[in-house]
Amino acid sequence: MACRVCGSGKQQEFTAEINIHFRGLKNIDNPSVLVFPNVLVCLSCGVSRFTLTESKLAVLAGRAESMELSRNAPTNASESLKRGDENAA
Repeated sequence: MACRVCGSGKQQEFTAEINIHFRGLKNIDNPSVLVFPNVLVCLSCGVSRFTLTESKLAVLAGRAESMELSRNAPTNASESLKRGDENAA
């Protein structure tokens, strides 16, 4: 199979250990996700690819969704009222 970027046929598959985490200080307490994928590396240009298992992808997606929900959530009831949220208490 040829590299999708440079077209080279010089590719090698390696095992890897990758620690995936969300960026920024605001995510310092958000635990990382450790994965052990096979990584396909183009030995000509360095482009690399890997695929996550469904279970690890679900963990990342769930954390990303919960981060998005918490980012959009009001910090207190008065902010909810200012924005016109009906369910604010």
